[in-house]
Amino acid sequence: MPSAPLQTQDYWRVNSYGYPNPFVEESKSQEAWVTFKTFCDHDNGEYASVKSFWESNRAPRKLDSHAVESWKATFEEFGLLYVISRSNKVIITPAGKQFYEAAAREHEDDLVWIGLNLLLRYPLRGPPRARSKSAAHEESNLLLYRFLYSAMRDLGDYFWWTELEHIFCRVFATSEAKAAVEAVRQIRQDPSRLAAFPLPVDKRKGGFYNSLNQVAVHAGMNHLVLIQDDESDHYGANESRRRHFINRKYLSMVSVALGDSVSPSECAGSALYVDRLATAPSFDDEQSYFDYLGAAVSTFASATTAAAPQTITLAGDTVFVLKLSEHFEAVATSALERSIRGKTYILCRIARNHRVILSSDKMWTYLVTGKDVVDSETVQLSLRRARPISNIEPIEMLLGKDNA
Repeated sequence: MPSAPLQTQDYWRVNSYGYPNPFVEESKSQEAWVTFKTFCDHDNGEYASVKSFWESNRAPRKLDSHAVESWKATFEEFGLLYVISRSNKVIITPAGKQFYEAAAREHEDDLVWIGLNLLLRYPLRGPPRARSKSAAHEESNLLLYRFLYSAMRDLGDYFWWTELEHIFCRVFATSEAKAAVEAVRQIRQDPSRLAAFPLPVDKRKGGFYNSLNQVAVHAGMNHLVLIQDDESDHYGANESRRRHFINRKYLSMVSVALGDSVSPSECAGSALYVDRLATAPSFDDEQSYFDYLGAAVSTFASATTAAAPQTITLAGDTVFVLKLSEHFEAVATSALERSIRGKTYILCRIARNHRVILSSDKMWTYLVTGKDVVDSETVQLSLRRARPISNIEPIEMLLGKDNA
């Protein structure tokens, strides 16, 4: 990891093709959807057969084996399918099947919800294969799209292209997320400060632009969840006028996917979304990676109806009150430290350095010292004993008599 925030002279690299979204009329989105559909037609079949199809006269356009390989890698990044190295077998993931079925039902909201949640799982590190994009990618613990959406929510629900090029694309560690958001906040107030954040490359054109452009395309599911304009030259004549916004139609859905309730104001425990980021999980083999990335996505209704932790104010701090079995399960316990696990959409609203109270220990509050993704829907909090509880009565009112 870099020794100081925002010093990495590297940038995000993602796969080079667009997002398969049948609800977007733009030609590249439709092209991506048709390509994805041919993989679905070969579910549990031979990967070689997919390649043969695209080289045949039956294909809607000709693709050589290298292009098919690039499409496969792109769809793998989205959690929709995978081909284990040297297996020659196409597997549509459980979430990939949900995604395809949502399109078949012509249910745009379901498709967006599934696709968005899959993107938020994606670790910048990528799958555990022999070839790495770079040392910075190999060491990264960042959930790329979760960070980007969290930063947007913290910064008025948009980013300028200039900010992506100079600052965001250089974030490879969860620990750098807050510094990046603060840097963007400062240069928005005083664009002259942009000089302190040089580009990580010598030339904007080529691979640098292409990869970051795909980050924006993928994040927005091909210009559906993110929309853009070029109506202002905020950063001056030498910088891009391009700016990306979260589509207001999907803002509540984005908030819920990031761990909020439907009304973002109901989650008042954290000042910043980036404070609540969890570190990406590590994987030793491809199968476990794709099992995580492509696991079935819980419904939007299950996320919005989940029992959110209540809060109480102690000594001026907002403290989350967590109920055993309802909000968390205990993992490990020692005299001063504990680890608990719970659903991502419940515990993701809790940030590092927040204090929590556990129904299983009414003597002490605990400080959140670590936050790590365990699997597709589970996050683990590392806790350290903090201040003693001097008045248990208001806490017991929140916990209820039966909770212990």
